[in-house]
Amino acid sequence: MRILILTVTLLLAAAGTAGTGWLYAVDGDVLYSVDPYDGDWESLSSSWTGTELLTSCQGYLYAIQGDVLYITDPDDGDWELLSSTWEGAHALTASSGALYGCQGGFIYEVDPSNGDWASIPGDYEGTQFLAWAGGALMIIQNDVLYRTDPNTGDFTELSSSYAGTSAVAGSSSALFVIQGDNLYNVDPYTGDYTDLGGGYEGVREMAVADGLVYTIWEGVLWVTDPDTGTYEMLTEGWISTTAFCSL
Repeated sequence: MRILILTVTLLLAAAGTAGTGWLYAVDGDVLYSVDPYDGDWESLSSSWTGTELLTSCQGYLYAIQGDVLYITDPDDGDWELLSSTWEGAHALTASSGALYGCQGGFIYEVDPSNGDWASIPGDYEGTQFLAWAGGALMIIQNDVLYRTDPNTGDFTELSSSYAGTSAVAGSSSALFVIQGDNLYNVDPYTGDYTDLGGGYEGVREMAVADGLVYTIWEGVLWVTDPDTGTYEMLTEGWISTTAFCSL
């Protein structure tokens, strides 16, 4: 059973609570909705075992499980098959109007309404992570960070090595990267970064909601204020989480 540890009222008040996004996680077989204020949760639907890719777009959740891309109602967890042939996909993100998935050496732009897809220009062999941040597709490929226009394939290589990265998440103004033990706030335009501190070794699930960073570490959900680097524990019991996002 998941146990409520503490709330983060003061932290959320400091960051501002207007427009706070909800969190969603696949843990074991179940898709959960998670309150970003206190980590309280509700189970939505089951049969999600093996799901490792989860993102949101236009008010819906999108998940890749095995060969299939699903669209899911965030209110009740009802799902519908959107498209197939996604076996081997290993990265998924979304802008406000499209999904982006990496499979093999290609990145595909996917229509969230019907699953139709087309490859974006460029060679993406070695892509490790995708995130949408600062109005662009951010790609970590062979330990290098690129800011990419998915319409043209034009890109800018940003400074620093991203070897050892275990998780990324983006917002309208920042890219957050966990590299080794540390969490970094990266400017998606320049590549300049701020070290927000350590304690993140092994984190693979991260999401951003209303400017706050949420991570799952050793079965515990945490929230970090990127302005100060301070963090608080929310709830525990997330030891089997395989996918995580905000909406």
